Amino acid sequence: MRFLRKYVFPNAPLKLLALAISFLLWATYTSEPYAEVGYQVPLEFTSMPRQLEITGDLPLSIRVRVRGRSGLLRRIVAADFSVRVDMKDEKQGTSQIQITPDMVGAPYGATVVQVSPSQFQVTLVPRHLLASPAG
Repeated sequence: MRFLRKYVFPNAPLKLLALAISFLLWATYTSEPYAEVGYQVPLEFTSMPRQLEITGDLPLSIRVRVRGRSGLLRRIVAADFSVRVDMKDEKQGTSQIQITPDMVGAPYGATVVQVSPSQFQVTLVPRHLLASPAG
């Protein structure tokens, strides 16, 4: 009983007011509707083998569908996302690259639900160093 008198009952009206304000803030945040928005996000190829380079047509960006609270999605821009494709294990020739929603770096509170295209082909060829003209 001493514990209640010493720690709970003093300033009880202020504690109840703080609890009511916290509840109102929580209720306001959780009542915000969810939405889905699409973004064009550039592809970033990382860890390229030094002796190889990419050739041919491949997408410069992918379309990312994101789900989250509408207030959050209004503040997000495409630059807040990143899609990194690790090329360190790729060999010379054509290979199929698979992009999954897990590979997309997204801000906290935003969930990537779809990427398009989800796969594409990349052709790696030996890098030809240009010889500088003598003279």
